Amino acid sequence: MDHLNVLSVLVGGLKYYYPQISPNVYVLRACNIDGYEVATRIAQENVTDGFSGLIFNATNWPIHDGDWYRSKWNDLEINLSDNEFSSETSSNVWANRQPAPLPLISESEMEMMYEAGVEDYNKRFASSGDNEVRGKKRSPSIHHGYHRRSTTPQTKEQSLQAYVKEYVTRAIIEKHDNAPNAVDLQFLGPMSRKCFIQKTPACNSNDRYRTADGTCNNLNVPFWGKSFTTFRRVSPQNYDDGVSKFRKSVTSADLPNPRLISFKTNFADMEKSNKFNCFTLLHMTVGQFLDHDLTFASLKEPEVPCCEASKDPSCAPIAIPDYDPFYSPAGQTCMEFVRSTPAGQCSLGPREQIDELTQYIDLSQVYGSTKEETASLRAYTDGLLKFQDNGDLPDFLPIDNEETACTNEEKEAEGLHCFLAGDFRVNEQILLTVIHTTWMREHNRIARALKSFNPGLNDEKLFQEARRITIAEWQHVVYNEFIPGVLGSYLADEFNLRPLSGYQTTSDYHSFLSAGVSAEFATAAFRFGHSMIPDAINEVSHAGVSRSRVLNSVLEAPFPLYEEGVEEGLVRGFTKQRAMLVDSSFTTQITGQLFQEEEAFGLDLIALNLQRGRDHGLATYLEVINVCKTFKASSFDDLLQVMDHEPLARLKEVYSDFRDIDLFIGGMSERPFADAQVGPTFACLMLDQFIRLKRGDRFWYEFNGSPAPFSGHQLTQLHSVSFARILCDNHPALDAIQRWPLNLISDFNPVSSCNSYVIPSLDLTKFKV
Repeated sequence: MDHLNVLSVLVGGLKYYYPQISPNVYVLRACNIDGYEVATRIAQENVTDGFSGLIFNATNWPIHDGDWYRSKWNDLEINLSDNEFSSETSSNVWANRQPAPLPLISESEMEMMYEAGVEDYNKRFASSGDNEVRGKKRSPSIHHGYHRRSTTPQTKEQSLQAYVKEYVTRAIIEKHDNAPNAVDLQFLGPMSRKCFIQKTPACNSNDRYRTADGTCNNLNVPFWGKSFTTFRRVSPQNYDDGVSKFRKSVTSADLPNPRLISFKTNFADMEKSNKFNCFTLLHMTVGQFLDHDLTFASLKEPEVPCCEASKDPSCAPIAIPDYDPFYSPAGQTCMEFVRSTPAGQCSLGPREQIDELTQYIDLSQVYGSTKEETASLRAYTDGLLKFQDNGDLPDFLPIDNEETACTNEEKEAEGLHCFLAGDFRVNEQILLTVIHTTWMREHNRIARALKSFNPGLNDEKLFQEARRITIAEWQHVVYNEFIPGVLGSYLADEFNLRPLSGYQTTSDYHSFLSAGVSAEFATAAFRFGHSMIPDAINEVSHAGVSRSRVLNSVLEAPFPLYEEGVEEGLVRGFTKQRAMLVDSSFTTQITGQLFQEEEAFGLDLIALNLQRGRDHGLATYLEVINVCKTFKASSFDDLLQVMDHEPLARLKEVYSDFRDIDLFIGGMSERPFADAQVGPTFACLMLDQFIRLKRGDRFWYEFNGSPAPFSGHQLTQLHSVSFARILCDNHPALDAIQRWPLNLISDFNPVSSCNSYVIPSLDLTKFKV
């Protein structure tokens, strides 16, 4: 830390370190702490060499996707003798090298291996079928499994092909002494003529609206960003056998147990975490809602009882340490874990995972990620989405009649039903359900307004126009209110992530750039919000009376929303309640009681995150540091550049070698970078992703080259959109709110009337068709 030029700021006795990063730039952080207004003005000077990496001036950002981060399997090792990263050399960059010599394999030999793989798959999975869950004991693992259950036949169909791909890849490596690493085997081409390859769709560049599944957004590569495609990779997969087996330590020993890492590294200072944060619980919930717009990797068989000595290849249960402080007293020795469904591809190589959602910011969690899902959610009347008529009260989301983790027969008998939306995790926690409800209502509000001054428009036109406007509003909220809070003002400004203003448009679209979600973003960096989760959520009445609900009581239990006044109380609550700090502190509500029901225990989300990272073959924390080039490290102590002593000491206690640190816990252990909520490594991964989601989207709301760009008058209206206004418009009992509801109320962010000019309304007459 000594070699960084930092500014130490004392806030209520807590010391924060902010790297000084740019000439004449001042960042204002302000929030209300214990009744005192705290404003921290950070004098920014120069980034030291230790922070001048990929996310600053070392490369032209972002790199052309044809030259992306692909490297040889072992090129991310550290050369300890030289104290340098060996992948710095140009010969190791994927774009600047030829793949290793490929083995000579005849078509008949490949077909034989393919058939052997199919036969082996059938043998292994012959006894496994769909598990009937209704009526069984609803354990925490069953609850969690339902959240990651494959939602369509497409995923299940891919699992056979994925298994055969790995079987053939492994067979080639074992049979041929000169076989290259698994990554290079993709250059052998399709592994069989029987392998299913999707046909490239014929795209019309003049189509006014996005497709439901994301195809044809990029005209050069129509499948970029499509639902049911693989996650993009920032760094090559890290599997022990190069194909799919969980990685081991660099010493060849097993990696530390995920549950052990969870309870050994948990800072567990919830008092500190609750006191020093400027963001509301709405900020955390918006992050979860955004995540459900972008990422979902399903499980092939979520109900498999992996702890019962199952030999199912989908299983990777987590052993509970004998001395576990939480689980051992309850007699627990195992935590269920089922691996994500692998992607079925015709090319050989290491395991990939499927993202079932569209990989654009397009409100797929509201509209669905396939044509069929979108059709099932439409009312087919006046452009509306389906809804439950709630009499004099605002409409509810439609009823979900399918079996889900939320299903409760007793509640159904009382007329209280689970809700349906474009993402089936809509009922995961009650605040998320409120946000889903808000955006469904916003679409219908806009559709009704368009109908009023476009009486001749049919249902299809009204639906598509309302969807187009609502998506634009959501994009604006994400980049104007959410991202600057996560990445900080400096990075948001430096990388042009903030929206424009007034009539301004952008031509900054890049057809060579995939908007695709990276595995590192989805499985590690964007899980930072788990640290923000509190023990309980607050509900505030119109009179200001508060009540708390323990978090576990509102997971997969949206039923209180049917009570009058609860929804508005939750809206007031999540715009007033402080979220936890982003750090290595996590509430026991998610580290031992997640989805707890009849048992005295639930799941540990942090242990599951770590195991999921290994399941997905994520590069290590150190490998991603190497990719991002934010700093260099050749020992544990070098991590003090970005970590404080205490979290680093906890990492040392569980990892025998600093090269083994998992990406998720490494990133969570970093100090926040400048005025961001996350450290430099997660900031790097998020910058990569959010730059792509904006510049790689041909339908981006500000892009003047889209098939149907918004007019200057329309953009002026969209640039005035705020989440405060959207909440006011769709929750009539809410009469006042702060202008920036993702931030705490303060002198800088006072509460204003919903009728105030401070919270401008969207003039929909400007969108007359």
